[in-house]
Amino acid sequence: MNRRILMENGWIIALYFSGIAACLGIATVLKLKVRIFQKHLMPTSMLAGAIGFIALQLARYVFGWLDEETLRKIQHELGYLVSHLMAIGFIALALKDRNKKRNTDIVNTGYAIVKTYMVQGILGFGISLFLARFFYPDMFPPLGMMLPLGFAQGPGQAVNIGIKWEEAGFTDGANIGLAIANLGFVWALVGGVPFLNFLLKRVYKNHKKYGINEVKDMELEKHTKRTMFVPKSMHIDDLTIQLLLIGSAYLVTYLLLWGMSKILTHLGTFGETVSEMLWGFNFVIGTVVALAARGIIDRLRVKRVIRHKYADNYLLQRISTSSFDFMITASLAAVSLSVLKSNLGPILIITTAGGLFMMVYCYYLGKMIYKDEQLEHIIALYGLWTGTITTGIALLREIDPYAKSRVSENLVLGSGFAIFVGFPLMFILALPIHGFKHNQPIYYFWTFVAMIAMDILMTVLLYLNRPGRKQEGKQNKKRV
Repeated sequence: MNRRILMENGWIIALYFSGIAACLGIATVLKLKVRIFQKHLMPTSMLAGAIGFIALQLARYVFGWLDEETLRKIQHELGYLVSHLMAIGFIALALKDRNKKRNTDIVNTGYAIVKTYMVQGILGFGISLFLARFFYPDMFPPLGMMLPLGFAQGPGQAVNIGIKWEEAGFTDGANIGLAIANLGFVWALVGGVPFLNFLLKRVYKNHKKYGINEVKDMELEKHTKRTMFVPKSMHIDDLTIQLLLIGSAYLVTYLLLWGMSKILTHLGTFGETVSEMLWGFNFVIGTVVALAARGIIDRLRVKRVIRHKYADNYLLQRISTSSFDFMITASLAAVSLSVLKSNLGPILIITTAGGLFMMVYCYYLGKMIYKDEQLEHIIALYGLWTGTITTGIALLREIDPYAKSRVSENLVLGSGFAIFVGFPLMFILALPIHGFKHNQPIYYFWTFVAMIAMDILMTVLLYLNRPGRKQEGKQNKKRV
């Protein structure tokens, strides 16, 4: 059937959903039945994405069912889908009810996440400028800024910003972002397991290692004990309520993005550049909106205006996980083989440097900022900073299968805290693009200055908040 007819009838959306679901179904069967896939840590969603990628390449280059233009449209539209799925996943996580007790590890994780954005940005941008100057003169100079977007923030953000950079002249920005993000997944899992085994053998020799099949669903047990359900007199399902909350938060997110964009476009050329970047931060604004909504709901429950616990942590977690599964599958399927070929050298150099550097970086930073559960934090953060929260938790489950540690909670809540602390990243990302658009390389220099300043600030905050510092202070007072 003609693609135009499919789009006019809305079937194109249904086909994307069905196609991704089919890939996940095939991958699930392979994980259950084929031993080689059972032995390895690769998540089902990554295997599904690889199946989708192969299917699209076969449809184009073997069977000739797709022409080049149609294939690129499909890949671009899958990129948009990845962006929205990422936002939905983060909004669902932010709406969850949680313990309000202050946890130093959560704060430190937030500072560390922002610091890592800056460190990866400095590394990637420095490499790309060097390559553009001496080896690839036609390369987009700020390409290296995709390292923190693809590695530390995942495919959704890489696509978001890549699309906006395409409008500024970065050819195939979204697909290059996807390629970097997916190579990050490779580093997270193919590199993460040997990294974990090295730490277990050489550093944390007494730490017990479990098999991934020993994982028990603790959240399901908590869910079955829940007593405050949505009243049946409302004639609405619990899952529908969760989707209502998420959809409402995303609508407010869109309205805020639209309003902020309108304001920024009236602030000169740099304001216009920031406005273009702003839409790439839909998941950030969405998370802030969801956290605010969660706070309002809690206040209304305290005042007995709301008498029932409508937000269901178990269902919200399942929605978030499903969104990330579909996101990872779509992101891998959307990678363009032709784009990857034409930019293979710079992409491999930048991602290899990033993957190796993160092993050393995570080890020393983890030992510095965590007093307890160091190994769990180190390996989970490595998975987070090369892939997503999903890959971070997948690596964590190798050594914490029963979810006894607080590391997964620190990752989720620390990411939420990092959104507030790392908000200047939006303006920092606008600097090199503004310089490229207006042929003013001085903005590359100011980009480095801004990232170094933010990195120093985060390092100072981590030092002041380091484990044991308060006890040291109390001991010093006693001595005086």
